[in-house]
Amino acid sequence: MSNADLHSHLIHTTLTLNSTTLYTYENHQLIPLINNLNCSEIISQELGLINSSKTIVGSIQISSNYTTTKLVLYFMKKALVNKDGSTDLITVVTIAHSEVNRALIITVLKKIIDKYIDFKQETENSDPDTINNNNINNSNPINSANNSPSQTKSRLGEFKLMMNQIIKFHELEYSSNAQIYNYGAIEGTDGESSQSINPNQLLLANEEVDEVRQLMLDNINKLLSRGDKINLLVDQTDRLNTSSSVFQKRAQQIKRKMWFGNMKFILAIAAVIFVILYLFIGQSCGFPFFSRCLHN
Repeated sequence: MSNADLHSHLIHTTLTLNSTTLYTYENHQLIPLINNLNCSEIISQELGLINSSKTIVGSIQISSNYTTTKLVLYFMKKALVNKDGSTDLITVVTIAHSEVNRALIITVLKKIIDKYIDFKQETENSDPDTINNNNINNSNPINSANNSPSQTKSRLGEFKLMMNQIIKFHELEYSSNAQIYNYGAIEGTDGESSQSINPNQLLLANEEVDEVRQLMLDNINKLLSRGDKINLLVDQTDRLNTSSSVFQKRAQQIKRKMWFGNMKFILAIAAVIFVILYLFIGQSCGFPFFSRCLHN
């Protein structure tokens, strides 16, 4: 292939499920044109960042440290809810020249994800039937051999061929109908036409808007929950202030009671001392008014 083919074909495409690589496609005729770049290594380095981000569709410029050719890494993600309630993250990543039409890339990525979801669901739906057939025909070695796990593995391997066909079909369709992909493009300042937005891109934009909307709703729910917690904290603070006021009043009452109790005790001691002194002096000076001592 020539450099012109580099601007209209995908170089490397990888389909992953929960960050695990399932299928890969590589255009071996284009690899020598980019100095035999190790595309799998680049994708594995960027996959963690891609899956952790909130962006559904995006692109990453490949560093010039890898190659002097202007290459871009495009990705698309979609969450798939399984029957058991678990969620799988499907990610398709492709490496292409920066001048490859973005509408072509997005169309291919979306087609691969949609076809894989259909293929995965069909495979999962057919597995219970295979298990039942194995249980029913367990006594027949011929039927057991026909329903062996190798048949399931071969069925799973069929999608690699399907993915290759999807890529080649859309590349051929783009080569034959390039004007359809560029329909509605506007001229840039440098004389080159900017790439247009087609219905597939609008659909992806809507999906991304839905994702953003869901994130906003989650954030609103978190804020409301945080507001409820703040209101609960305010209520608890008010209750604490009320309890503190009640405690302070009770402390003052107890303090007054203790003061009165101490005063009663002091007065009682004073009265006892006065009585003892009266009796002692009265015995010497005469009762009741100390007449002997006063006359003297």
